[in-house]
Amino acid sequence: MARARLTPSRRRPGPWPWIRYWIGRVLQVAGLVVTLVAASAFFGTPSTIAMLRMMLAGVLLFLPGWLLSRKDPRED
Repeated sequence: MARARLTPSRRRPGPWPWIRYWIGRVLQVAGLVVTLVAASAFFGTPSTIAMLRMMLAGVLLFLPGWLLSRKDPRED
């Protein structure tokens, strides 16, 4: 008869959680930079639509990065 383990064995996680985490962080920073550049480059100009499109591009970079890096690999 087999006995159940009381403490689960701790396998060392591979590099993929860290790779996913850092890709997410890079996307977050890129999205923030694009949004900052859009806000500063188009400040005071009449081209509001162009500014909003560039800010949307920054948000579309930031959101997947946030979703990828929500889970900290150190907690595994």
